[in-house]
Amino acid sequence: MTKLALVTGASAGIGREACALFARKGYRVIALSRQPTGVESADLELALDLESFEQIEGLAGALDTEIASAERVILVNNSGYGQFGALRDLSESMWQKQFSTHVFGPIKLATVCLRLCEQHGILLRVIAVSSVLSIAPQKMKGTYCAAKAAMNAAHDSFWFDEQGSESLESVSLVLPGPVVTRFREHALAALKPVIDRGSAIHQEKYKAMEAALAPGAKIKPFTASASDVANKIFRAAEAARPKPRYLVTPQTYMATFITRFMPHSVQRALFK
Repeated sequence: MTKLALVTGASAGIGREACALFARKGYRVIALSRQPTGVESADLELALDLESFEQIEGLAGALDTEIASAERVILVNNSGYGQFGALRDLSESMWQKQFSTHVFGPIKLATVCLRLCEQHGILLRVIAVSSVLSIAPQKMKGTYCAAKAAMNAAHDSFWFDEQGSESLESVSLVLPGPVVTRFREHALAALKPVIDRGSAIHQEKYKAMEAALAPGAKIKPFTASASDVANKIFRAAEAARPKPRYLVTPQTYMATFITRFMPHSVQRALFK
């Protein structure tokens, strides 16, 4: 029997790196993405729209045989994107899509995997890729910060809810700061409709954000690579006692220290 890794958002960036790393380490890899692009390291690639509970539930048939023959299952809830913009300028669909991608869909997928693992007596580890912005909010990024904070709370709650399950082995969160992926490209694409409808008072901020997200814009200091994050994911998958949190980049360590030990008034002054 082999170990099985299910990775969402597998078509690029962190997800693609995670698939490659799991494959090199002898895992059978199933790549899940909205638009499969041919992940070379994957043994199987499946289309998945995290906005659709019906489609997530429909994966159960395809996953059942895979999970039944596995020694252990690792679910990596990695899929995500940044919807930036002032909260007053966001549409209802923008909010819904952001939370479906980071909260509702990942938890639904985790429940489907847990049900199948319980049916076959297989151990399951869930690893969610969150963000430093889940603990250290920034201006003009409120919906992304809120969704990632909700992702943390939902996965922690899933762990507490399912303590009676003999299959759920652990739930861990990986929190990176800035990472070199196509995240900025996708965030810029999601931002443009907001700018078109944006309030006049925020137009200068939108111009600055566009410049920061544009191709060729300066990379922030201490930016991690996708493989750095993949290595933390793999550590959580292989640890004898997986930790609830795995931090990546100095920004995340600093934000964790600040939010743990400093008053909220000081936090607001530092993060504004």
